[in-house]
Amino acid sequence: MDSCLKMVLLCGLLWIASLQTTSAYRFRRSRSENPILNTNIEKLKTHYNTLAKDWVGKSVFVSHLDQLNSKPTCTCQAVLLEGMLSIYEDIFQDMMNKSDNKEVRDDLKKVIHEVKNLKHKYNEEHKLWRELQDIHSVKAKNGTIQERALNDFLKVYYRASTEKRHLHMS
Repeated sequence: MDSCLKMVLLCGLLWIASLQTTSAYRFRRSRSENPILNTNIEKLKTHYNTLAKDWVGKSVFVSHLDQLNSKPTCTCQAVLLEGMLSIYEDIFQDMMNKSDNKEVRDDLKKVIHEVKNLKHKYNEEHKLWRELQDIHSVKAKNGTIQERALNDFLKVYYRASTEKRHLHMS
């Protein structure tokens, strides 16, 4: 290709990309996008004044989206089992700390050791369990969190919508 044609092509691509980053026009990113939902969120962002550059990059859950790709082997059952093992470990540890009987403490120590050994096999699930706890700790009634939520809601919503659609197709 001659350099003039390459330049025109590059300018066209840059123009299209710039349209994507303005609120003037958006190309549809997927078939699942809901224009009414998009409009409602944009109105809310305007109302709560979260369109200013001070809010760019401030989100609630977007950082957790990347984690979804790194846990393809985690299943709901495995996450629940890891969580249960963690609670058992805490229970047995507390029982051991409260016991005055040496034999009981020794038995509990052995049980805790076995639980810990098994939990090591649930490393990815443990990370996910902690992440779920972090997500659960988000203060939903905090005004700043609510305003940040407007900035990342559509990304999370469409990712969740896409994930669920893929699961049903499998």
